[in-house]
Amino acid sequence: MPYEIALTSAGGRKRWHQFINPEWETTYLQQLRLGHTGPAELEAAPRFREVADTLLRRLQGKRVVTYGRNLQYAAIYAGLEYAWLRDGLPYGALWPDTAITLKKLNRSRWECARLRHGEFHSDWDSAAGHFALPTEEPATDALDRCRMTVALLRRMADPAMRYVELNARAERAVQDGKSHRRRPQGGQRLSRIAASRQAVLERSQGGCENPRCPDPRYTSTLSRNGSYRLEVDHIDDHAKGGADLPKAMIALCPNCIDGAVGRVDA
Repeated sequence: MPYEIALTSAGGRKRWHQFINPEWETTYLQQLRLGHTGPAELEAAPRFREVADTLLRRLQGKRVVTYGRNLQYAAIYAGLEYAWLRDGLPYGALWPDTAITLKKLNRSRWECARLRHGEFHSDWDSAAGHFALPTEEPATDALDRCRMTVALLRRMADPAMRYVELNARAERAVQDGKSHRRRPQGGQRLSRIAASRQAVLERSQGGCENPRCPDPRYTSTLSRNGSYRLEVDHIDDHAKGGADLPKAMIALCPNCIDGAVGRVDA
């Protein structure tokens, strides 16, 4: 059951901040990190059923970005189910109108900033099937967490900052010996550092980096998966010890992949 909800604009301006009485025992409320409020204020706050319609109106038609979508979405979903059913259903029972709850929530577009943060900050986790998820920074309350997410989105949206962070990840991978590690499959092929390739594509901004390319921007449109239509190649032969770092790599359009190019400084 949610006990605090905050909404801000994409710029961090407060739109709504509401404490909610989850109707838990006081001894349990005392164990929560409540920031600027306490158990007494929480017990005096409205119940979720009293603010549910207001929340849905504020969310309707919006692009809702949360840090940890699954947890936030599930908490609101559970709160709505409990609010509409009052005392809920017996354990293991299903409510036939679950689809109505989902329909109301899906009037908004829910996105996860934590997944994007992992892509921005971490390496690929092959076991999990996604980039390793960072740990959320501590915050005083839900409003503070919203504003921290806004600041994170701004930082990730800055191409220059993203390039710097990707370079740093690539440098750490080289120091850890990942640059010339043999792949478990694929014969004699070497492992590649994903952050290096991403940094080069970020640096190119969709344009071919061959200085002799007659039309470097003709591939600047994005593919269906949102990536640039470019190939990333090494200036120094990676298989012969060339650095797997952005400064020794270049983004090439299909017309220039087989051509000779010079070093790119970055």
